[in-house]
Amino acid sequence: MIDVRRLQLLQALEHHRTVAATAEALNVTPSAVSQQLAVLAREAGVPLVERQGRRFLLTGAARVLLQRAHVIFAEMERATADLAEYTGGDRGVIRVGSFSTGISDLVAPALARLRTSHPGWSFEVVQAEPEESAEMVRSGRLDVALTMSTRHLPAAGDPDFRVDPVMVELLDAILPYQHPLATRTSLHLAEDLSDQDWIMSAPGTAWHECVSGAANQAGFQPRVVHTVNDFSAVFSLVQAGLGIALMPRLAWTGLHAPQIVVRGVRETARRHIVALSRAGSTPEPLLTAVREAASKVPVPSVGPFAIAG
Repeated sequence: MIDVRRLQLLQALEHHRTVAATAEALNVTPSAVSQQLAVLAREAGVPLVERQGRRFLLTGAARVLLQRAHVIFAEMERATADLAEYTGGDRGVIRVGSFSTGISDLVAPALARLRTSHPGWSFEVVQAEPEESAEMVRSGRLDVALTMSTRHLPAAGDPDFRVDPVMVELLDAILPYQHPLATRTSLHLAEDLSDQDWIMSAPGTAWHECVSGAANQAGFQPRVVHTVNDFSAVFSLVQAGLGIALMPRLAWTGLHAPQIVVRGVRETARRHIVALSRAGSTPEPLLTAVREAASKVPVPSVGPFAIAG
């Protein structure tokens, strides 16, 4: 009988290419990976890996076995979901990962609601950025990840994952209260903001990629004068009149920052927030609760967002 956990390890080796990278992703030692692969080969009765220098290559037999792995793992997830329904929805601890603002505005309100509506469920929240969420779900360190549409999202049709849409998040202009554009009820991305001093995160981050992509599509490159990754630092710089920012809506909701206004932007950047889980899993009732929280995310008001007293 083939051990499914060792089969998952073989799948991880296919994905990461080396024993060292596989061990790091699964938080085990390289020797443990090698030992478990050897046991799996004995269970299968055929060689599954062959050494080439310092690398291990999958044999043809291993690839035949992995063709069935996606179906096996999906059926296991379905079996787990069926058992959860049979026992009244109590699946023990469900590990939920999300980027920080997703935790604040979506996950926390959703779990607060589920504590009442589904008292048998227990959740463990882990902060997980988009670039690491997929691998954490794949390896079982997370059951559900709230993530966004970046280049780190698994490709459409990836048999290892289930992707459920949650919301489309718009990015809004954050301006100093005395800024000439602050009196406008809405702004145009290129016409109004292309010649402004911009505050953005570092290249390679999800926020930077999203804003740069929208600006480039609108026909300009933002003139970045300050580079910070922390949203509270962005507010401080805007308050000081040192630039403007195009900020994800989830980043400014619930904050109270004096001398700042928030304005909607036509042709703005947007990103799709999704729930990522393993194929065959059932992310309910969390998915419904998160979507309800998303429906309550506020939009910019006509008046100032916050004014110093």
